[in-house]
Amino acid sequence: MDYISAQDAATKWGISKRRVQTLCASHRIENAVRVGNMWILPEDAEKPSDRRIKHKKAATLMTCKTNPIRVARNQIKAISTKGMQLLLTEGRSLDEAKIDIITIFASELLAHYAHSADIDASYSLVCQITKNGEKKSTNALIIQNLIKEFISQHEFFCDDSLSWCYQYINKVGENIPYSTTQFFTEKYMISTLVDSLHIEPEMKLMDPACGGGNFLLYCLDVLAEEHLTKVNNSKEMVEGLNRILGNIYGYEIDPYLAVVASINLRLKCVALLAKHCGHCDIYDFNSFSPQIFFPVEDTIGGALDASFLPQTIRMVGKTSGVKIQDVFQEIDIIATNPPFQTVKGMDEKQKEYLKHYYPQCKCDMCNAFIELSSKLLKIGGKAGLVTQNSWMYLDSFTSFRETLLSRCTIQSIWELGSNAFHDLNGEKTNVALLRFENSLPQPESKVKLTALNTMDTAQIEDILSSNPADDMYSQFISQTDVLNNAGARFDMVSSTHLRDNLLHSEQYGAYAVPMQGTSTGDSKKLIRPFWEHIGDPDWRLVSKGGGYARWQGLNHYCVKWGEDGEYIKAIKGSAIRNAKYFNETQMVFSDTGTAGLNVRELLPGQIFVASGPGIRIQAGNYYAHLAFLNSRYASYYIRLLSPKLTIAAGYIAKIPMSAILITSKSLSTLAEQCIALKKRRLEKRPYNIEFNYLCHDDTVSIKKAACQWLRDDLYCEWTQLKLEEQIDQEIFCEMKLTREDIEAIDEYLGSKLIYSRRSSKELNMKAWPEIFMQSLDYNCDLKRTKATKKSLGCDGIIEFLSQKLAVSCETIYNAFVEERVALGKVITLYRNFYFHALVMSALRYKEQRIRMSVADILLKSGITDISDLNDFKDWIRTEFNIVHNESFLKCPIYYFDKNSDMIIPLGEQKYE
Repeated sequence: MDYISAQDAATKWGISKRRVQTLCASHRIENAVRVGNMWILPEDAEKPSDRRIKHKKAATLMTCKTNPIRVARNQIKAISTKGMQLLLTEGRSLDEAKIDIITIFASELLAHYAHSADIDASYSLVCQITKNGEKKSTNALIIQNLIKEFISQHEFFCDDSLSWCYQYINKVGENIPYSTTQFFTEKYMISTLVDSLHIEPEMKLMDPACGGGNFLLYCLDVLAEEHLTKVNNSKEMVEGLNRILGNIYGYEIDPYLAVVASINLRLKCVALLAKHCGHCDIYDFNSFSPQIFFPVEDTIGGALDASFLPQTIRMVGKTSGVKIQDVFQEIDIIATNPPFQTVKGMDEKQKEYLKHYYPQCKCDMCNAFIELSSKLLKIGGKAGLVTQNSWMYLDSFTSFRETLLSRCTIQSIWELGSNAFHDLNGEKTNVALLRFENSLPQPESKVKLTALNTMDTAQIEDILSSNPADDMYSQFISQTDVLNNAGARFDMVSSTHLRDNLLHSEQYGAYAVPMQGTSTGDSKKLIRPFWEHIGDPDWRLVSKGGGYARWQGLNHYCVKWGEDGEYIKAIKGSAIRNAKYFNETQMVFSDTGTAGLNVRELLPGQIFVASGPGIRIQAGNYYAHLAFLNSRYASYYIRLLSPKLTIAAGYIAKIPMSAILITSKSLSTLAEQCIALKKRRLEKRPYNIEFNYLCHDDTVSIKKAACQWLRDDLYCEWTQLKLEEQIDQEIFCEMKLTREDIEAIDEYLGSKLIYSRRSSKELNMKAWPEIFMQSLDYNCDLKRTKATKKSLGCDGIIEFLSQKLAVSCETIYNAFVEERVALGKVITLYRNFYFHALVMSALRYKEQRIRMSVADILLKSGITDISDLNDFKDWIRTEFNIVHNESFLKCPIYYFDKNSDMIIPLGEQKYE
């Protein structure tokens, strides 16, 4: 899709640029996208009529299927990767290759902005900043052409392209300094924060972790647009831009990246000069001197030294140094995205540094930069930071919160949740944008809390690009009330009664002890699928966790424990925890928190590790405990108490409850039934330790047997879901939850719709079979357990489709059982699943490791129908290897050898 600017559209339609921007912001133009400080729209977009259209709901705001920013980013990544490969092959070192690509990329951008064909002169100018030798590599032309093509295709996405290029090239190689914490800021985060800070040219603006200068680029753009739009004289424009640059400061601990930031700001000035004056010269590149600083010598703290330690820093392009404190003073505005680094994996020297100079921050770099910002700002100065939201909730940060809430006025927090960064794939961290002022809070001070953390990234971008559209997702709370909350916690969702439960009810920890598990130090080596170590006494079954399963499940692994954990103790960085309680532990849970709390029974002889920690019961009925912990009520409080992406044992202990629940006979009965139903599903699947060997019933065909397995899975899950609904209702009743409370839980977790509320005749079911098929793996289990960002994990296909399609579980179950939905492909998948179970049963793989001929497998299978036998035989010869590899988590133990027509254990010599 080709794009044009708002100005181009204004000229085309005969209206003002401001009117076009308003139409874009109010979603009147389909697929319009905000890029930094400007709107772009499809080239073929039509001018909307004068009819006013009401603001659409968030779920339908973003109609563009492919975000053009992501498309451009992916191309930068491809160019960067290709360029590094070419240069390293040529014999360049990593550092040389990085500088080469930065120089080539910057020179192409300079030539583009200045409308110059003299690429050699452009290259020479950039070399003066990068200190790169002017002799180009032999592959420079190839890289240049790739970059030229990118610029021609994505001219609206060039201003920060050099920063992203650096991020990608800095991932090449091993042990690259700073690479693990360099994730540059998304444009929508930058615009949201900077627009809320209301910057002016005379304000001193600082980014103490500036990276490639993306925050500073946007600030320069905003100030130039607001104060230099009427300037059309080149000399006056250069002077005006330099006045703005005179109050913009950046610090970057990575010297190479500091150079990138300086180049970016120069390029932005050249681009603005060309835009407003109609022309410029590539030599205008040297007319600007951005104030980007880097440390002269190695430093642990970087900008964090500014409050405590002497440090000599140097401006890019200068030879003399200055004291860091001389630059970091009298600051009006701080806008930054600090490193996301916590104590886990942190260098020991850095830990000691943070413990000594920033003790309240508990070795969290984000927290340290929040504290630094509060100290550097003038009275009345403002800060906007991209942070991890853990500072708002975790008990370990209580004193940090109390200090911040007592000394500064927090004005706004936007919770964005996980997946807020395009380049952090998967749910790596929960992000919150923070804006505060360095002034003492007043009794009337209110914090604007905007909850966007349950939305998709595209929706979040769209809402924040349409400010003040975020108001409908916001609430204002008293800063004094937050400070007076238990632990000075922020509470974004709870109703009054749910909050009272948290403060005044009994806690689960009075009746059970959730525990940390053992860290092996090398899980890839010491935790393996159980089928790889059958009969080896050194290996014990283990609850590894890591996935989502209620009641029972995820029992695929064993750990090399030995007599007393000696194999683990021998690994550096390992830690044996709570081993003395193995025999007293009844339950385990997954420590991954994104899908919600999910608790299972610990099997006999099984032990637990860090990713699947244990819970030992001290009072009450075991099954009632399981019922309580697998309820939506418990998941709600865990998500509220521990918004991190892992569930800490201590937070389970803090779930508010009533002692009546863990002695409830009805909850105990319901839980027992849930376990039996779940176990019935697990016993069909060979990759579970619960798998039961089977023999085919020759009174039914293979197709019918596959259909029966499918129907039985659906029945077991549907019955389990109904039982879980009864459990939830009993807990809601005992905890005296009101309709408002239950709605608050549904809003926070996503609703769980069990029974139908409308006729299924209204539904379009054509897409259901394909979604069903795509959602299952070779074990006919879910490929992924979360259907939406907001929802909890799902324990089966009915629950998953219900969440994904926003249809009741009852409707989905009835549609499948009554055969109103064609499931031919799904039955084929179940047939493969059934055949694999027959083969593994014939081999009795949990007891022995033997080779077996196809003929013997057919004989042991129980199949007598000739057609089915031939079908099974052909399947073994053509599909077994693929299905077995995938079903056994890509850790197969057998393969079919066509020469011998046998199933042979892996590792044995092939039949000659």
